[in-house]
Amino acid sequence: MDDFLFRAVYMSDLDTVEKLLGEHNVDVNEADQLGRTPLQIACYFGYYEVCKKLLEKGAKIDEDCFRRAQNGWDGHRQNEIIELFREWQNR
Repeated sequence: MDDFLFRAVYMSDLDTVEKLLGEHNVDVNEADQLGRTPLQIACYFGYYEVCKKLLEKGAKIDEDCFRRAQNGWDGHRQNEIIELFREWQNR
């Protein structure tokens, strides 16, 4: 996959994420060279809106997403994202 989506997620650039997901045939569940999906990156950093957009486009919530949200950037627990994941799984 192009690195464009990963860069946009890493920078929390919601406009670019939306553009890439809307205009290009992007596999939102494809992993980068380190094995991370865009959703795993977004939840680790606490990017709620980016997570939500990725989920809307078919991103899969896996165990690693929860683990990254629980042990997020700089030791922060991403409670809002954990709740989003739970709500999304209950749909």
